[in-house]
Parts: sequence; structure tokens; C-alpha cells
Amino acid sequence: MFSIKAAVIAFVAALESVSGVPIATLDRVDNTQEFWARSAAILCAKTGDNFCDDDMRFMTQNTEPSGFSQIIEYKVGAAGETKRVCALLPPVDNIDPSYVGEAFTGSFARESVYPSETSMSAWLYLYHAAHCLDAAMNDAEENRAIAFATLGLTILQGDPLFTRPGQSGQSRRIATMIKNDSAWWAAGTGERILFDQFKAETASILRKDYGCNAQVVAAKTIDTTRIGRDSRLEPGQDCSQAGGTGARSPGVVSDANLWIWMYGAGGLGAPPVDYTPAKMFSSMKAAVTYTVTTANKLAN
Repeated sequence: MFSIKAAVIAFVAALESVSGVPIATLDRVDNTQEFWARSAAILCAKTGDNFCDDDMRFMTQNTEPSGFSQIIEYKVGAAGETKRVCALLPPVDNIDPSYVGEAFTGSFARESVYPSETSMSAWLYLYHAAHCLDAAMNDAEENRAIAFATLGLTILQGDPLFTRPGQSGQSRRIATMIKNDSAWWAAGTGERILFDQFKAETASILRKDYGCNAQVVAAKTIDTTRIGRDSRLEPGQDCSQAGGTGARSPGVVSDANLWIWMYGAGGLGAPPVDYTPAKMFSSMKAAVTYTVTTANKLAN
């Protein structure tokens, strides 16, 4: 099983490469004076500029459990060009989701719909990293950061639970908790990608291992919570053997019945092939480029 935190760190590194914005990841240090001194060293090392030895005393948010990001503009020399670097403090690993939900909405969600602490921490890491791209500090950039974090978490984590009737994946739980439209549609976009990935893998296994001429039913909707889930596989579409002939009936793999193929009795597994972060993209850079582009669209 992969580490979602390691996947997020790789995703943020790709974001830095794609965007060209230097992102300096800070260390969480309990002592405030040690924190700003360590932050100064990290920022100087990241930029290669000695601008920060005397100017980092404002970096005192070392106790914020949810982490933060802050864009710092500086000049090297009195007449030097203005440069930017983003200081990023990751959240604690065991962040309480209710703390985050209250910060976004001012109210608590039901504990039964909370995401896991691990997923919440990964989402915050991505959210703060996305704010390193800010320029206008407006609502659109806030929505972009939320969409980036939500879509990024979905494709990194590959949580298949959303395919089941009445169930929600981790990113959908976050979108529901923070009550943000860009998060809601970002979760749907990510689930659409996962639907297509899991359906293709399921059909491939049925053809290769079961001799079943399985066909995938294409779909485009990102309103994935409104997709009806089948209660059973229909006769003639379930790869069953026809009586006495030895031949198998065709298999049909759709959004509606995917969960049965994966989770049902004798199912192929959920997901049907071991998941690796952003596996449907050619590289982390490609995944980040898609996520940034899509987040920009969802933010407006």
C-alpha cells in the first residue's frame, strides 16, 4: 500500500516544477525562535539568495495544526528585481477534520461523514500548496486552491468506495463538509476519472482471465452522486456460462454496476488492479498540469 503523504509530496514537487514558483517546505519546530531561524535557512537554501537572514522574524505560525502557505516577495540588493518564494508549512498528520470543517463553514458536520485524518491532512497539504500560485488573493484563487486539493486528492488516493450505493469517497466527504461548489465538482471530476479507470481494468480482467467479451459502457457525467447503482448484474450481461455450451454471455461494465463487479460475491477487487497515485497520467507533471487547468475552470 502506498503512502498518500509521500504521493502528495511528489505532487507538490511537480507543482513547483510546472508552475515555476519556488515552494520551500518548512519544518515544524515547537520553539518559535527556532522555527523562524530554521525557516530562514530553508528559504535561503531554496532561493539561493541571502535575503532572509534578518527578515524572517514574522514567521511565527509554528503551532498552526492545519499548516499554512505564505508568498514572500523580496529584493536582492537595493535595486534588485522583485522575486517570489512560497513558504509552505505542512499540516500535522493527525489533524481533526472537525477543526477544518469549522474553519470553512463555522459549523460542525456529523462525525459519521468526516474524512479520515490522513485524507484531511493530505487535502490541506495540497490546498496550501495551491495557494502558492496566488497573485490576486481573491475568491477565484481560493476556489482554485480548493478544487486543486480536492481533485488532486481524488486521483492520488484512488479511493473506490464512492462506486458503492450510498457511499462517499474521502474527497467527496471533504467537499460535503466544507460546503464549497468547486470542491463538489472537483470531486465529481476525479470520480469520473476513477470510474473510467476502474471500468477499463475490470473489462480487461474479464476478457483476459475469464474469456468474457466484456464491453465498457461509456459515460461523461461528473455529477457522479446522481448515477443510479444497480442492485444486480442482468442475465446475459454477467459473463455467466450458457447452459451446456461452454460459452460465456457478454459482460457489460457500467458506472451503475461497476461496484458489483468489484465488491460482489467473488468480485474482482476494489480497485480491480492495485492502485498507484495518479496512475492514469503519464507522469506526476502531467497529472499536476491537468489538475491546475481543471481547477482554474472549476473556480470560475
